[in-house]
Amino acid sequence: MNDTLRTTLVANAGVLLAYNGVTLLLDGIFGNEGHPFSHLSEETWEDMLSGRAPFEQIDYLLFTHNHPDHLDCGMVRTFLQRRRVKGVFLPDTHAVRQSGLLEDLVELDIPAVLLSEQTDHAVYRIEPQISVRAFRTRHLDRKFERVHHFCYLLTFGGKRVLFTADMDYVSEDLSELAGLPLHAVFINPLFFSVLRAHRFFKGKLHTRQICVYHVPFSGDDRSGMRSHLAYNLTRWGADMPPAWALTEPFQRLDL
Repeated sequence: MNDTLRTTLVANAGVLLAYNGVTLLLDGIFGNEGHPFSHLSEETWEDMLSGRAPFEQIDYLLFTHNHPDHLDCGMVRTFLQRRRVKGVFLPDTHAVRQSGLLEDLVELDIPAVLLSEQTDHAVYRIEPQISVRAFRTRHLDRKFERVHHFCYLLTFGGKRVLFTADMDYVSEDLSELAGLPLHAVFINPLFFSVLRAHRFFKGKLHTRQICVYHVPFSGDDRSGMRSHLAYNLTRWGADMPPAWALTEPFQRLDL
């Protein structure tokens, strides 16, 4: 069995995760309106629909929250008419229920997990060597405090990988994971800046490595996030876990 977990950046927080012949797509089907981040190009979207590299196989779809740079229910419906998957994880929100997506999942006989307080911390073993655990956290910025936002703790063989998406690192300390050894933690550039400066975040990440994602591509970076990330990478402490940045389309990282 190949124990390598291959991560491939699609765009923003969209990541392909391939392990032992199984592929998960996390936050990878999103629209081009209503957000200031990189878009999913028409070419990438067509490749995804047609099953061209690197999208030859997609077994599971997972979504952290229903923001337009993470999830577009209409596009997911289109995808599922073209591609068969084994299961879908997504937040249980009014917008999701009104989109028609759940009816499509029933009609296509695709298992779905609607994430809510009832599913908080439940562990789903989707494959013999892969399990999914989602837990609700606050979304960064008080104006989004009502957003149903979930972090994912994914286990691939003996590797636990945490995806924090847009978690509010000020109010959340991830105490439920205290002492749990992690293979990698995926965080956005704002969270990375906080960790580098040892400010605001009150928790501890017991991880072998940090992966920074949800970074705009160079032509889309209106706020200077990339240069700020580069600054923080050069000043990342030697006493901290190694840090890697996923910043380019289809950049790969083997964990």
